[in-house]
Amino acid sequence: MPFIPEMHPEMAPVSWDHFVANMPPRSIALDGFVYDPPEFDKNGLHINFDHHKGPPRSSMLCTSSQVLVGIREGLLDLFVPTGKEEVRVWMNDCDPDVALAWFAFSHTSQMRPSVAPALHRLFGHIQEMDRASGLVDIPSDLPIVGQCAWIFDPYWRFRLSGAIDTKDGAAHMSVLEDVSGRVLEYFASRGNIRPIDDRFEELGGGSGWVLMREIGPHARMRMANRGVRAFVSARQRSDNRWVYTVCRKSQYIWWFPVPEICEYLNALEDDGDKFGGGDIIFGNARGNGSARDPKQIESAINDFLRENNLREP
Repeated sequence: MPFIPEMHPEMAPVSWDHFVANMPPRSIALDGFVYDPPEFDKNGLHINFDHHKGPPRSSMLCTSSQVLVGIREGLLDLFVPTGKEEVRVWMNDCDPDVALAWFAFSHTSQMRPSVAPALHRLFGHIQEMDRASGLVDIPSDLPIVGQCAWIFDPYWRFRLSGAIDTKDGAAHMSVLEDVSGRVLEYFASRGNIRPIDDRFEELGGGSGWVLMREIGPHARMRMANRGVRAFVSARQRSDNRWVYTVCRKSQYIWWFPVPEICEYLNALEDDGDKFGGGDIIFGNARGNGSARDPKQIESAINDFLRENNLREP
């Protein structure tokens, strides 16, 4: 296989300039490994597929869809013209978007338009869910929802169990391999359907936003169904530090400005572990977590909103 996985969850995201200067020719970065907008360097054959930085997230394809388009529009001819060249794919996570992007690289023959019906349903669903960070109000009884719940169950169990916090590259790759096997079963019409788990615990919040703990992997779908358009998700790690996701449905939820909120939170963090992200979602999952508990985060966010006279219309 010409595509070689480089899974490094222990590494902090790098800049595009650092990636081009330090990674070998024929290197591809996926979904946040490079903390810069999508880029392409034709000289050293470096490329960054990402949708966190740059234009509004709602106007961009998710990473896996960018990869699908790239494969169909000539990327293979450029990176592996003889089929024997080695291409390194750099990753630091194993979420559904990364998993599907890796599947595309490791099963390029499956990306043909002739596989269109099943392929487009799968990539289209991940595109819709990832565009709004899961805060999507869609019927839970749609077949593709249950199919994707089964396909990506290895990731959700990995994440919700806290095993993801070990930053073990081999464990992350095991998740990608499990998901890839399930995608192949789905393409062969042998995949299963798993009932969704949309449970969550509401911990607090403020004007126009909810502070919550995700119990099931589809909690954000239920929140969207309830009309929630901005939230903070809290998860306590085994070392008692906290992982937070700060999210709004789109850039149009102007009264909950995620980048500015996270700049405010970053100023309160005194151990160098900061929040990062894009225009609608920020988080600190790729760092060492926060020492501040949910009530402290809730108070800080409400202080920021009050100081800036921001509230849901």
